[in-house]
Amino acid sequence: MRSSSDPLRPAVRASCLLAATVVLAGCGSDTGPASAPTTSVAAQPGPFVGECGSLTDAEVYERAGIAGLTPVSRNGIKCRWEADGGERYVMFTWYRGSPIDRERAVAKGIGHEVHDLEIAGHRGFSSQNVGFCEVALGTGSDFVHWLVRYGAGSAPADPCEAPTTLGRLTLEKAK
Repeated sequence: MRSSSDPLRPAVRASCLLAATVVLAGCGSDTGPASAPTTSVAAQPGPFVGECGSLTDAEVYERAGIAGLTPVSRNGIKCRWEADGGERYVMFTWYRGSPIDRERAVAKGIGHEVHDLEIAGHRGFSSQNVGFCEVALGTGSDFVHWLVRYGAGSAPADPCEAPTTLGRLTLEKAK
């Protein structure tokens, strides 16, 4: 037990008095105008797109146009198929509750050629650079993302055709 002559006692009393003053000040009446209640709009999740965008390996192989693809990862939000030790690949990602415009800004920020895109009423974008293209399509507060990396010198004339087709198929199968 501390004595009444303890040098910390006045500091403790001052701290308690300050805390009590702050609490009591918050209990006073407000004579100013009432502030409007704040409301927030809940983000609306998009439809369920299923594992790997609800596409089978065969559908991915057929649309990607990359020989020798094999699945290397598969789960509810991300799937990847690779060829040539990962030099060429296809990747699907389902971004839940994530803003698509942030992904667009990243693509622009690293110097990719970015174009607006809309498929079946879903707004999005395509982004491309040498040897690859990615397509992102909004679905409510979510978005789906397909990326195809062809590798140097092996990209088709339209590198965005495959990821655009994969995105369209995913939207068609979404529930």
